[in-house]
Amino acid sequence: MNKLFITDLDGTLLDSDGKVSEKTKEILNALTSKGVSFAVATARTILSVSNLLDGVNITSPSVLMNGVCTYDIAKRKYLHCHYIDPAATAEYVKAVSGRKDISPYIYTIKDNELCAYYENMDTEPARSFAEERRKRYGKNFIQVDFKKLDPTYAVYFTMCGKKESIEPYYHKLKNTLGLYVTFYRDTYDTSIYYLEMCSDKASKAGGIRYLREHYGFDKIYCFGDNTNDIPMFEEADFRYAVSNAVDELKAIADEIILSNNEDGVAVKIKELCR
Repeated sequence: MNKLFITDLDGTLLDSDGKVSEKTKEILNALTSKGVSFAVATARTILSVSNLLDGVNITSPSVLMNGVCTYDIAKRKYLHCHYIDPAATAEYVKAVSGRKDISPYIYTIKDNELCAYYENMDTEPARSFAEERRKRYGKNFIQVDFKKLDPTYAVYFTMCGKKESIEPYYHKLKNTLGLYVTFYRDTYDTSIYYLEMCSDKASKAGGIRYLREHYGFDKIYCFGDNTNDIPMFEEADFRYAVSNAVDELKAIADEIILSNNEDGVAVKIKELCR
């Protein structure tokens, strides 16, 4: 039987410091060296994933940016991308362009390259968001006028900030035709919320379906901690929520496992592979 073990990162595989423990690395690398198929499904981009998972052997294509793209880490290649309908991009730009109370971003993928664009970084959460990614992952942010940006290759919109600043944009954009919109609290700083948007054809669940169809996985085992993992759980064959997961995810899990600070994912995969 061809099995795939696929896990969320933040709050699930990563500990509370946002790192992969040495124990988890040791367990996973021992398993993948024996042919176990292991991948990740995350909201993060390849730049941060490559940095965070340095030293971990990822043996199968992974689902990145909440299902926007499927990426082969070993070959450093985007296998499949869901681009946002230009009409939906126009609605987003109309809602956010020129606003000073938020600092939104637009991501594009063209010629196997990911780019991140912004209009302003007037809010502290946005500055922190960009600065961390510049320092830790070498991510480049480019300042542009959103109204002049070619919408053809847009794949992802995001903004972060206090709930009261971000939530009105969630209600304004959540019913935009062609957009899949998620609004959730940050794993590490619970005073910060994220609003993330992509094509309504993209999701972690869709990413899993793509892997199942194109790589012949018979059974898929998934691991998560937050509400944005619910679509993935609904698509997978077996579902495991870490003990620090939100109640909504625990309610649909097949089993509650050890927390992200106790190497829960790696320990469970090892158990399932015996």
